[in-house]
Order: sequence, then structure tokens, then C-alpha cells
Amino acid sequence: MKKCLSYLSILFIGLNLSSCKNEVEFPKLTISELELLVPQKDSIVDLQNRSTVTFAWENSTIVSSYNLVFSTNSDLSDPVVVETSSNPYVIRSSEMNDLGKSLGLSTGSTNKIFWSVKSRKSSQPTTAEVNSFTLKMLLAQPLTPAKDSIINLNHDSLSTQLKFSWEPMTDIDSYQLIISAKADLSNPLIDITVSGTSTVIAQQQFQNIIENPTSGLKRYKSNSIYWNVKAGDKFMAVSARKFKLYGTKVFTNIRGDESITYKVAVIPTADGTDEMVWMAENLRTRKLNNGDDLVYDATGQMSWNSQYFTPAEAMVSSSTAIPDELRATVGMFYRVRMIGDNSTSVVWTSLLAPAKWRVPEEQDYKNLANAALTVCNYLEVLRAPAAYPALKISDKVLVESKMNLWGMNMAPSGTNRVAAPGNLYIGEFGLLNGLHMTYAINSISQCATVEINAGTGKGNARAIGLGYNAPIVVRLIYKGDD
Repeated sequence: MKKCLSYLSILFIGLNLSSCKNEVEFPKLTISELELLVPQKDSIVDLQNRSTVTFAWENSTIVSSYNLVFSTNSDLSDPVVVETSSNPYVIRSSEMNDLGKSLGLSTGSTNKIFWSVKSRKSSQPTTAEVNSFTLKMLLAQPLTPAKDSIINLNHDSLSTQLKFSWEPMTDIDSYQLIISAKADLSNPLIDITVSGTSTVIAQQQFQNIIENPTSGLKRYKSNSIYWNVKAGDKFMAVSARKFKLYGTKVFTNIRGDESITYKVAVIPTADGTDEMVWMAENLRTRKLNNGDDLVYDATGQMSWNSQYFTPAEAMVSSSTAIPDELRATVGMFYRVRMIGDNSTSVVWTSLLAPAKWRVPEEQDYKNLANAALTVCNYLEVLRAPAAYPALKISDKVLVESKMNLWGMNMAPSGTNRVAAPGNLYIGEFGLLNGLHMTYAINSISQCATVEINAGTGKGNARAIGLGYNAPIVVRLIYKGDD
């Protein structure tokens, strides 16, 4: 049995390698006048001196799709097959090098490669022509981190080492590792000499670079980082390798003698063109952003003199408290109308939100719900699992594997709102698996409820009335672009 290697590829995106154990069967009908154009016969393709390799051929009106076939044998035995998406078809040099390795070629070697174009459908005719070119493989290449990998720095393990490694080069003992935020590797973030073919760099060093304003890196959103290895005056890879780097997703909020660290969630927008940065926990401060104490009356449970109160004090009635499963997600309840001057100018938001953060608008919660709808129907990626032990909301069954995938830890925390004939608490204030996840917005009379929409039956967000001096939890959104 012969083994064939198949590449599924998209122009300039990358080649995914898979294998099959059956021999490749090409169409039996041939059409020899279909001419192979590029690379020209017996030309030299030096991967070290080019970034891409182009293959082109005459199109046939009776062939709907093509395979590129490569082999080290003139009869195209033991081939590597590339399913093409266009003509001409362009392959990056690094991927052509990987293809060569699949044919058994060694690093830095020079070999004759035979190639042809075949119809992808056995019912369609194909060409009998086979051309050849001389392929000069790349020298030693960078290995790890892998191309286009994602690295998230962990606040709890910044001493963990990130490994950078590369293939060895003959008679070379010392290498230069260059890491930069620019594709041309200018203004490097790290430039070190390494003895051997690997080194490690602590996550803390990368976090320090991110927090240095002169680096130009983003604090929360993704950073494209490029790296390459130099031997003497020559880089290994034709183009720098890239990985995506996120800083530690936490925010430490210092207000006077109070210091609280919150988790942060970075979420793609619904159209995928940007990222939203949210606190992944509800606010639990007891102070204004200038460090002054919020008013708190400890004389009684949920005292109406207090500007805030704890989950333990929050009660729908004199006997119904928030379940323990929800208390862990609540943070602190705030009576926002009492924070500020109790006017329509809504000053409480500027007194409670720290620098670079803000209290969300209704639209922010709608944007969050719309983003969640791109990956689930019922906002599972936002929901804290402990708050939904039944994995069910009314007749809607939640997908367990998607619960809290975005780390937002959202749950029904309850509040009250104006409803005739008076102020009523939302029923799930003290219930698990509740419908409404309610949060303060930039208002003294409304809050946002993130819920399953009655009309569409899917996730949604809207504004509802907030009862006078009602208790409400606060979740903040980042207003910076870093």
C-alpha cells in the first residue's frame, strides 16, 4: 500500500496536512494539450530567496477543479497532493518547505521535484504532462512557538517559561533571537544571543513589556508578535514567524487603602473586526473612585441609609435570601440613585467607575448579546455554570459545553423595578436558573436585562425600569483601545 499526503489549502492562508493509506487514483482520461506554465521546466526554486512559489497552468473548460501533484519520482508515485483553490495557485515558501519535508527532503538540501495538474474528479479528463523543477529547501527553521499560535499570559503563573526553539544549523553554535511587534523585526522587544537551539523567556518579562507604555502593545487586546532567528548575518525564516499575545486578563483597582483585583474578559465583536474588554466580575468596591468611602449603615440588614450592601444582606423579603450559588457571582449591590446628586445628570457613573473604565450603556449589553449569538443561541458563553444547575431556562435547554466559555461569569442577581401597583422584585432575585441577568447602565431609572427574548426565543438585551433606590449590581466595560 502506498501512502499519499493530502493538503487542504486556501490561498495565502496555510496548508493543513493529513494522510490517507490508499493509493492516489488519477483520472484515466487524459488531455495532453493542457500545458503547465509556471514554474518553467527545469527551473530553480530557491526557498531561501523568495517568500512564495507560484504554480500556473492552462485552464480547461471541461475541468471544474484541480489537484496539484508533487513527487520525487517522474511517474508521480508516492505523491503529495494539494487541492487547489485558484489558478494561478500561490504557496508560501515555508509551506512549500513543509511539503518538501512530506516528500522526505532534508533541511537545506537540493532536489528535483516532478509536478503535474490533475482533475479532481475522476469523470473529467486530465493532463498527461509532467514537469520538473529543482527545489532548494530552506535552511534550519524556527519551531516554537508555532506559527499563528495564541499565547495568553497567566496572572497566577507569570514565572512560567515560554520556550523558543529552532532547528540546528551545521557548524553554528550561537544564534540571535529577535522578537518584535513589527513584521520587519525593527525596534525589537527582545534581542538576545543564545548558545544552542532553544531558550526560555518568563511570562513576567512579556507582561513587563506589555505594561511599558513605550512598547506600544495593548494591555488587554491581542498583540501580533513576530520572531525570527539569525545565524551570522542571515535570518533562518524568509519571513518572521507570528504569534498572537494577550497580556494577563486582570485589572487591579486601587481606591485609597482598598485594592481589588478583577478578572477581565476579551470578547470578539459580532462581526469579528474588533474586541470588547469587559470586567468578568461584578464590582465589589466599598469606595468611590477617589478613595472616599461609600455610605454604609451597619445598623440593619439592607439598611435604606446605605449606598451599597452585601449579597448576604440582599433579600427579596424578610426571609428569602440570595442562594449561595449566586452570592459568589454577585459582587456588591449598589443603590445608584443615592450615589451622586440624585439628578437626571447621572453623576453616579463618574463617581464609581475608575479611569479607563465606564458603566455600560444599554447598547453595550446588546452588543455583548449579539456577539454571543454568533456562537450560541441562549447566551451560554456568558453564563456562570453554578447559577444554572438545571441547564434549562423555561423550555430552553442550555448547551453545557458552551457554558461560560468567554469567562464572563454572568448570573441572575435580581433587582426591583416599577410595576403597577408598586415596586416589584424580579422573581429570580432569589432563584437559580433565572431568566433575567440584570445590570446597571448609565441611568438612574433603568437597568439592562440580558435574557432570552420572548419574541425570537434567542439571547437578547434590553432596558427595563429600575425601581426607586433599587439594589443593582454593576459590571464595567473598558473604554481604552489597549
